[in-house]
Amino acid sequence: MSRRVIRGFLRSDGTPNFSNNVYEKPRELDFIIQKPVHSATANTPIIKAIDLMLTKGIRRIPITTTKNGLIGIVTATDMVNFFGGGENYNIVKLRYGGRFFSALYAPVETIMSREVVSADVKESFSEVLERMIRENVGSVPVVDDGSLVGIITEYDVVKYLSGRTMTGTVEEYMSPNPVMASPEISIKSAARLMVSNGFRRIPLVDGSEVKGIVTTMDIVRFFGEGKAFRKIMIDEMDQVISTPVREIMSRGAVTVDPKAQLGDVAPLIRTSGVGAVLVEDRGAIVGILTERDLLMALAVD
Repeated sequence: MSRRVIRGFLRSDGTPNFSNNVYEKPRELDFIIQKPVHSATANTPIIKAIDLMLTKGIRRIPITTTKNGLIGIVTATDMVNFFGGGENYNIVKLRYGGRFFSALYAPVETIMSREVVSADVKESFSEVLERMIRENVGSVPVVDDGSLVGIITEYDVVKYLSGRTMTGTVEEYMSPNPVMASPEISIKSAARLMVSNGFRRIPLVDGSEVKGIVTTMDIVRFFGEGKAFRKIMIDEMDQVISTPVREIMSRGAVTVDPKAQLGDVAPLIRTSGVGAVLVEDRGAIVGILTERDLLMALAVD
């Protein structure tokens, strides 16, 4: 798995540049993790995992044994990879002869990530936060004596730390020069951009005008619902993945000024519906501020 270099937040020994004395509370993970956690077993069909993501509004599903032991995780990005964005699509072509509807009934272990960054419930929040930053992951399943008991995500971290004063500005923590695309590109092209670059969202522009943002969950939702699913049933997958992303994008992206205070912008990220805001300076998009960037801002000294 490729990892994006984290901008200036790591010490020379590779650990995040923040102290842990402001976070420590006994068994604090018990109070932060999402419980009960929505999980699946290795034999769960991919189509059932898609349905779980959509009905529960989640981007990640821990995969367990029948005795609840953690063995993997499947994410919305893994699904996008399977839908045509990366090597997982070879499963459809080689194992199922291009019959995507049949491939949807393959066990989810076929596309899950087996190297899971996890935590023990007895660990401190600061240890888990450091691991999320160091390993560049958006969630950490939590186990107790080897059994899955919950999951902690970027959203949970941001919510937990939201009471901290944030004095920095957007431009200090944003990801500059985001990769953008036209609303007319195909879902397949957007999926490939996401998988190859490790993105969960792509801003969509027409000239200098922001039209919206397409996210991994927009793509998962498209494949799991409505007319796209009916076309998949009759093996019209090529037509489905040729659909322009303007038909599935999240419209009305929120834009902010690079000089804006993080404390003012943080609530906008949490309510944006896409986990991000775009940074606009003199009519041009110069950056994107995501949940991950906000996590960094909250974590560093």
